[in-house]
Amino acid sequence: MTTLRIAAVDDHPALLAGLQLELARLEPSLEFVATAPTVPDLLFQLEGAVPPDVVLLDLRLGDGSRPAGNVAALLAAGSRVLVYTEGREHTPALEALQAGAQGVLLKDRPVATVAEALRAVAAGDTVPSAETAAALQVDETLTSHLSPQERRVLELYAGGMPARSVALRLGVTLETAKSYLKRIRAKYAALDRPAYTRMELYRRAVEDGVLAPLTPPATRGPED
Repeated sequence: MTTLRIAAVDDHPALLAGLQLELARLEPSLEFVATAPTVPDLLFQLEGAVPPDVVLLDLRLGDGSRPAGNVAALLAAGSRVLVYTEGREHTPALEALQAGAQGVLLKDRPVATVAEALRAVAAGDTVPSAETAAALQVDETLTSHLSPQERRVLELYAGGMPARSVALRLGVTLETAKSYLKRIRAKYAALDRPAYTRMELYRRAVEDGVLAPLTPPATRGPED
């Protein structure tokens, strides 16, 4: 098979080392030529060299860069891009796809799936993964199932604020704040995305772009 030159941008070196080793065992024709924690670092390493065929790009990097900017820089340098990420972060994944990435793949997928996706991207195809499909279904009205007030309650509560403090912040009673939370949970359950605990609400808020994926809030009671 034709040798493909692969690079990766991820700030988890141990994960990249493991992936590189497993791909080399499974697909010797996939050659890792560079890894870096940021896109500028990768482009600096590769300056003057033939660009990789495909770059595996993590969505969330330590330098705070945006997916669209990273994808655009890699495309301009002559490489195709496959998003390779830990979580189901549909909004930033959509941003990357709109900028020209050719698919989204979760890091828990089998190495054989990663190899197949890399070859598909190198051939100019979009990776037909569930993650790609989910991201493409996202638009600016991702949380249209929530009212503006419900979205605000979700942002505050899932971000770690107790229900009583949410009520004070919004100028409503505690019972009203709890009622909003019940409606939010019911709406997520109706979408087959249950969120019964604060941690699950936090995950839904991150998936829907309501909160950035920072440190999860401390675990408390569901209605404290």
